[in-house]
Amino acid sequence: MLAERGGMSKLAAVALVFAAALADHAGSHVLAFDALLAAVPLAAYAGLQSVAERVEGRAREAHAYVWALVLGLLLVATASRASAVGDSSVPAVARSALLACVGVFCLQALAALAAELRSER
Repeated sequence: MLAERGGMSKLAAVALVFAAALADHAGSHVLAFDALLAAVPLAAYAGLQSVAERVEGRAREAHAYVWALVLGLLLVATASRASAVGDSSVPAVARSALLACVGVFCLQALAALAAELRSER
């Protein structure tokens, strides 16, 4: 049951980050901020779950580092846009951190796909 919650929190964090990116693209910066704010505790929980999986020998060390990077990027993206919630524009550092977080998730998905393709051979 706990492993299922860990997987769900990872999926929810990824979904919220992508939702924030889409909301930013659509110009709904307040909705993007709310999605990022909700993603922060989920990413923290996912990171702790990855560390627990690593300690138990069920995951590689890189997973915990990836979630630590994602959490850091989310904190930067959320904190830097907090003072500009009502503004019509988003600080450049907030947008860059959000896009970097999306990039990390895309690279993680590509790495998982490559590992899956290698295991099928």
